[in-house]
Amino acid sequence: MMKPTKSILDNSFRYVPAVATSVLQTWRRFGWRPTTDDERARRRRGSLLSLVPDRPSPAKAWSAQRAVSTAAAKT
Repeated sequence: MMKPTKSILDNSFRYVPAVATSVLQTWRRFGWRPTTDDERARRRRGSLLSLVPDRPSPAKAWSAQRAVSTAAAKT
C-alpha cells in the first residue's frame, strides 16, 4: 500500500470533495495521455493480424509431416 504524500493533519492539506474532482486531470497528472485515432486504428490492425494464423512454409510442413510419419512408423 502506498503512503500518502501529504498527511491530512498537515496544514497545507486541502480537502477536495469527490464531485469537484476530475478523473481525467488526475490520470494526466500521473503521465497518462489519451490515444489518438491513428494509434487506436494501428492497435486494431495489429490485433486483427494476430488473429490470422501463420501458415508454415511448404518445406516446414513437409518436414513436420515426415517427422510424424517417421515416429509413427517406429512404434
